[in-house]
Amino acid sequence: MTPRASSDPLPKALVAVTAVTAIVDPVAFLGLGQTFTAFMTGNLLFLGFAAAGADGLEPLGSGTALTAFAAGAVVGSRLGAAMAARRYRLWLFTSASTAATLLVAAGVTAIGLDLVDQRDPVPRHLLVIALTALAMGLRSATMWRLGAVLNTTLVTGTLVTLIRTSALGGGTGGELQRYRAAGLMAVVGGAALGTLLLRVGLSAALLVAAAGVMAGMGAYVAHPASRRRPGA
Repeated sequence: MTPRASSDPLPKALVAVTAVTAIVDPVAFLGLGQTFTAFMTGNLLFLGFAAAGADGLEPLGSGTALTAFAAGAVVGSRLGAAMAARRYRLWLFTSASTAATLLVAAGVTAIGLDLVDQRDPVPRHLLVIALTALAMGLRSATMWRLGAVLNTTLVTGTLVTLIRTSALGGGTGGELQRYRAAGLMAVVGGAALGTLLLRVGLSAALLVAAAGVMAGMGAYVAHPASRRRPGA
């Protein structure tokens, strides 16, 4: 991957989007029945635990999130294949606005909805999970096609890359190291913010996440550097 010029704001936008990703998972895990809507590793593990008969684990929420995330990834991948090469900025804006719209829809659906544990979800909880995971799948597919210097959902990979390319890991470091470190801190900060926003309500947290998606990628699309497609 060719390092981007320091004047390119994309890495900063990705740090912001990473924080947004971390907001939505506390909403899902703490408020929608102990599932994940952005980081899919947990859902796969929960499905395995449930299949083995672990006590207190129901597969419905994790299965809903995983299915919706996959559907969002398909939509995001096809959108990128159709638009990224010729209409790069429009593609980014369309992807961000679609993900934000889905998060707003999830936030509206969650108005007045109580927090729930795994054993007592109602269909509206599952709809909020599906809308949120759909948005995160679409956004994640966009980041992959973008060739992002910071993957906004593969946190383990970002951590390993940070270590591998550091002096401690035998690498040479580089300008992108601080963005990878900032991305990991953004996960912690976003998770803390999402947890605090849950005290206000599910809707508030999801609407803040929607605003974050549009602010992060919208600011990048508005910047002149976004006119230069990756690899151009």
